[in-house]
Amino acid sequence: MANWNEGEYVARSKEIAQQFMVSKKPLNDIAEKYARDNALNPEEIRTLVRLANVATFREVFDRKAGDSDRMVDFEVGEPEAVIRRIVDSASQPQESANIMNDKLAFEVPDMMREKRLGQKFDVYSDEKTASEDAPEKLPRKDMVILNLEKLASDFEVERLIEGKRWEDAINKLAAEFKKAPGYGPNFQDFEKDAYAVFGTEIRAEIAELANASKQASVVLSDSDIQFLGERRITRDTPTLELLKEAVEARNAYAKYVGGLTWIKNNMPVITL
Repeated sequence: MANWNEGEYVARSKEIAQQFMVSKKPLNDIAEKYARDNALNPEEIRTLVRLANVATFREVFDRKAGDSDRMVDFEVGEPEAVIRRIVDSASQPQESANIMNDKLAFEVPDMMREKRLGQKFDVYSDEKTASEDAPEKLPRKDMVILNLEKLASDFEVERLIEGKRWEDAINKLAAEFKKAPGYGPNFQDFEKDAYAVFGTEIRAEIAELANASKQASVVLSDSDIQFLGERRITRDTPTLELLKEAVEARNAYAKYVGGLTWIKNNMPVITL
């Protein structure tokens, strides 16, 4: 039996995640080898596999930085499937006929059970057993849940930061186009440059910016935007740099929202 502490579970889960990223083998296969090599019991397997899911998600999530595909998609490990594999492949030990065997304790006749418990079987006892007197167990948060809650808290903070960064970039751009004619950039020229550089991805920013700065936006089809990207010559300007920052902030915002959704969908149920 492994009998690992929390730090060791976290370390092993990171090792499994890193092996997954390199080998692309199913998490169940990698976790099963760890479970067999360390003789883990079912509860330890559940903890290890769930933490491995968290660690793998973080690995995949971190490597998505700057990637236009913000979906974190991988086949999560299934603790119960790993447990079944190990149990099914193990030989079943013979059960002892000893009356103290817990599994058999409540299968013997009532009189024998009373004798085993040291009571007179012919005398009625209304005393409560220790289990009846024990207080009700409260839900316990295991380390998997705590790790996910910490990750969700971090993502929520980052989401708010990126949302604020997007708003700041749009507001700064709007201020430029609110200047009197001749003192600020021309919105229509900027719009064409923006579509030429960023393509259809910046429709949301253009719409918000036109509304914030009270400018008339030209409606362009996808083919028009593609034409601008192929033919229009652009140069770096402060306004395009601000637009780039807004696009990056929006992509990061969507990334953290996706991360929060994954955590919500994969949060284990707290059991008694």
